[in-house]
Amino acid sequence: MGAYAPAKAALDGMSRVLAKEVAPFNVRVLTVWLGTFNTNMANRNATLLGKNPMPEDYKGSLVHKTMELISSGKFEPDGDKDKAMKAVYEVVMGVGAGAGREGEKFLPLGRDLAARVKLLQDQFAHCLEVFGEVCNNVYRDK
Repeated sequence: MGAYAPAKAALDGMSRVLAKEVAPFNVRVLTVWLGTFNTNMANRNATLLGKNPMPEDYKGSLVHKTMELISSGKFEPDGDKDKAMKAVYEVVMGVGAGAGREGEKFLPLGRDLAARVKLLQDQFAHCLEVFGEVCNNVYRDK
């Protein structure tokens, strides 16, 4: 998890910068944020976990519990990968769900992802509520 999450965050950041760089050339970058989907990823991770047991220090941690759930075979992702790819296609092509939304930069997919986006919204709103005055008062006096 310590490598997976930062890699996703880096890709997100790179996509944002790339979008700004190529916008003058009429090139759009769409960042797709995915929740959990019915792919083979869980089976692959279960196999990897079996070959590479987690260090004892991780026992009981959220990472350990997550990996145990995935490797148990009881993990059932909520998302349908075929519906997700149809949505990506439509947004990229500007048809169906993407009609009239060609300027959008982000496509969140999955009910579990919607909950994470809402959590981030709430965290940012709270951050500004608590530190908004500080945030807005660290400017250079002229």
